[in-house]
Amino acid sequence: MSALTPELQELVDRQKIYHVLTSYCQALDRCDVNLMKQVYWEDGFDDHGVFAGNAQEFAEFIIKGIQEWFEVTMHAICNIHMELDGDVAHTESYLFAYHKIKGTPAKIEGWFGEEYLKKFAGHVADGVGQDFFYGGRYCDRLEKRNGIWRIQKRVVVMDWNMNQPTSEILSQGMFKTLAIRGKRDRSDPVYER
Repeated sequence: MSALTPELQELVDRQKIYHVLTSYCQALDRCDVNLMKQVYWEDGFDDHGVFAGNAQEFAEFIIKGIQEWFEVTMHAICNIHMELDGDVAHTESYLFAYHKIKGTPAKIEGWFGEEYLKKFAGHVADGVGQDFFYGGRYCDRLEKRNGIWRIQKRVVVMDWNMNQPTSEILSQGMFKTLAIRGKRDRSDPVYER
């Protein structure tokens, strides 16, 4: 089999990088720590603000945190800009994320602060959901080693956020017909093949 032309190799590399970036989002939302570890090199680094250090340790930290902190999460990337230089790639991926937090007023205050608690005092109580929307960017350095692309360094940049008591509807109107709901483990429909 002949080698790919440089143009075709670049297309293959870009697709493999895209797969790494989307696998990261799937790992977060399905709380799949093994998949999360696969998107980073063993000596990788991640700076998420709440954590800055070895990416394999970050994988353990963030999956455990998502399971403890949030009832639901959904991460999506778009506007992915890639610059390839041989076996190194630099990417900027726009991020849009949703998180639903449910907990005590003290937990909510810990997440959003005292002013939020004052502003929404009538809507913050035990078990009442709070929505946390986040817009930012993943600024990554990926490396290809032995033909495999993974993240070597990730820095998360926050551009905006929006927080409010939830207006979620699950059991009324058309929403009651949408009975298949996402799971935060391997019982999610995406793993059924």
